[in-house]
Amino acid sequence: MKRATSIMAGLLLAVLIAGGASEARLNAQSVSGEIFTVPFAFTADGHEVQPGTYEIRRDASPFLLSIQNVKTGEKQLFGVRPEVRSDVLGKGLLVFQGCGDRKELSEFHIRGTNSYSETVNTGRKRNVEVESCSRPETVALASR
Repeated sequence: MKRATSIMAGLLLAVLIAGGASEARLNAQSVSGEIFTVPFAFTADGHEVQPGTYEIRRDASPFLLSIQNVKTGEKQLFGVRPEVRSDVLGKGLLVFQGCGDRKELSEFHIRGTNSYSETVNTGRKRNVEVESCSRPETVALASR
């Protein structure tokens, strides 16, 4: 009887360990990014990014955002401030601030949550540029 109990306990432990490992693997795989098609050039932290289809994710750290060109595989990392806001719709969104042809990535909204990351803009706009813009605009793009 003790042997049967010992075997059952060992099997239960093995199942729990295997289940935990597969849970961790599933969670790691579910961290895939959001896919966005951006029809215009934009800047992120002062770096120019060309129009294209990108996979955007927060995977290395809540303080880093990666933008990877789906076609070329080129990947760039940018600093972000993680934020939480209760009125976000739970869609994957990119929010750009700009004037005319100049667009700056300002927010990355994470699908299925009420949180978003705000980009850290170390290349702050000069006051002259901000003042010369008569009609600043906000553009939001939803993920596919």
